Amino acid sequence: MQRTDPGLVRANNEDAVHAGACGDWSVAVLADGMGGYRAGEVASALAVQCIVQCLQHSAMQLPPQTLPARMAAVHRALEHCVHKSNAAVLAHADRHAECTGMGTTVVAAVFTQDRLVVAHLGDSRAYLWRRGTLRQLTRDHSWLQEQMDAGLLTAEAAARSGQGHLITRALGVAARAQPTLHEEPLEAGDRVLLCSDGLSDMLEAHEIAALLALPQPLSLQADQLIAQANAMGGNDNISVILVAVEPAPDICEG
Repeated sequence: MQRTDPGLVRANNEDAVHAGACGDWSVAVLADGMGGYRAGEVASALAVQCIVQCLQHSAMQLPPQTLPARMAAVHRALEHCVHKSNAAVLAHADRHAECTGMGTTVVAAVFTQDRLVVAHLGDSRAYLWRRGTLRQLTRDHSWLQEQMDAGLLTAEAAARSGQGHLITRALGVAARAQPTLHEEPLEAGDRVLLCSDGLSDMLEAHEIAALLALPQPLSLQADQLIAQANAMGGNDNISVILVAVEPAPDICEG
């Protein structure tokens, strides 16, 4: 299930999302663009399109494999597709002066059998909800996260700092992307949430977990996440992709 909302402030939506099947894989990709006038929209749309097309090609090329070999191939494919999309964003900016300096965060997930592999750059996030507990699978590539990791800021001080959008990694800002990859086993009943910071900046983890715990269809859960984020201020574009593992992934994007 996927949903996007421009929020209450911005006139243009710099988020892009896609969810669907790629061969034997289920794929979800979410990007949050940044740059000059509408360049963020270009960067995020280009990144999502490139990653999805690349993953479709990679999935079609895979012969039958053992599970360890299959998962290693997913890791390689995700990393390759992120690098390819980084090159595409950089090349587009080189050819179009109005897009100079554009970039985008990205979080991309591949579901295969009972495994999830996530690649991300920036502060777009992936969460796993399981039996009432929400766990963040990604770690923000941001100045604030680095300060917290170094013990220089507490989470409370970071929340008050106003420096939450100083991103240290993104697509289109360096010659070579540096994605972080994470693999996670899945269980029936799990919910996987991908979201832009428009959601995570507005809602605490316990608030997200409470909404995902409600016995409702994915589409309604996605709508309620966005509605609650808007009710808390809606300061940015808000995008979510929800995936239910029941037992095969059922995807809702937003």
